[in-house]
Amino acid sequence: MQEFLRVRREDDLLPVEQTILEESTPDSIAVVIIDGIDHIIEDNNGAPLRYVFGKQDRQSKALDVSFTEDNQRVVASFIDDAYRRAARIFSPDISRTYVDAMAYRVADPADAYEFEEALVEARVSVAALGLVTEVQPLFDAEAEKVAKTWLESYNAAIKGLSHDRQESYRQIREMSAEPQDVDLVRPEGRFEMTKAREHDVETSLPSYKKHLLCDAQGDYPAVLNSWEMRVIEVEAKREGFSFWYRNPQQPGQSSLGIAYLVGEQYGIVRPDFVFFATQADGTVVADIVDPHGLHLADALPKLQGLAAYAETHANAYRRIESVAEALGKLRVLDLTKDDVRQAIALAKDAAGLFSGALAVDY
Repeated sequence: MQEFLRVRREDDLLPVEQTILEESTPDSIAVVIIDGIDHIIEDNNGAPLRYVFGKQDRQSKALDVSFTEDNQRVVASFIDDAYRRAARIFSPDISRTYVDAMAYRVADPADAYEFEEALVEARVSVAALGLVTEVQPLFDAEAEKVAKTWLESYNAAIKGLSHDRQESYRQIREMSAEPQDVDLVRPEGRFEMTKAREHDVETSLPSYKKHLLCDAQGDYPAVLNSWEMRVIEVEAKREGFSFWYRNPQQPGQSSLGIAYLVGEQYGIVRPDFVFFATQADGTVVADIVDPHGLHLADALPKLQGLAAYAETHANAYRRIESVAEALGKLRVLDLTKDDVRQAIALAKDAAGLFSGALAVDY
């Protein structure tokens, strides 16, 4: 969240928090997040957290708990310690800006005594929140929600930035605990090996035509296995075929990554190929075709992740297919079909899917 605020200031984006947070102060993020979890805890426990430390009620001017002269110093020390522990959860910056924002909200800075009192009360609120056992997941969830709202609101402005600056926001999205949709950037160049050396003998790598990126002669060097070569051969013969794109297996703005779940951990599968075709009306459509190995332990979770992506992104592609070897030949599953996705979701292993009736010969 703090990284988002930093890069947003660097890019001089407009203060959308005026509409999101109903105020445009720099402290808005701290107020929204900490107030949010405070209200959640209050709703669940039935009592505001200010009662934990005997915080003064400004309207009644009465203390919730009375402290004697002798133990006030001990209580103050305890509150300071609890505040420091809370700041490790919320981060020192968010804790500090929340305290400042809340003090300015309820007190006049010109009145030194009143303002000092307000600062102490705000520190008590932060300290009390830090003592709640479940506050960390609540804080993370609230921060995630605010960050997602901000990124969505700034999306159009971010798209207008340079690719280098957009990369900063892509990295912020990748910090999310849950997968986030990120727009791909059209690749403009890539370094690829053109030669290989083995036993001090240098040989040229095979090259292919019609790749989205190519040299001046229209060649793209690549080392492909037999499945991948077969897929390119078949797809290049389809009506309207225009060009193909080997999806980079490294993270980047031009690499399509799809989330899949193994246990409680997310992984990323990067489909091998995207093919582009020109239809009769002149529109260009994209097809994902992913040669899928079945020998690895995560073969089924990856297939399930690709199927889930096909369900939510069907409008972005003409075809989304997974190809694997079964019954001695290449077989394909059409992930745009409901019955295929349902079978994948319920499957115990991937090999049975490609051997079954839902798959067809490729």
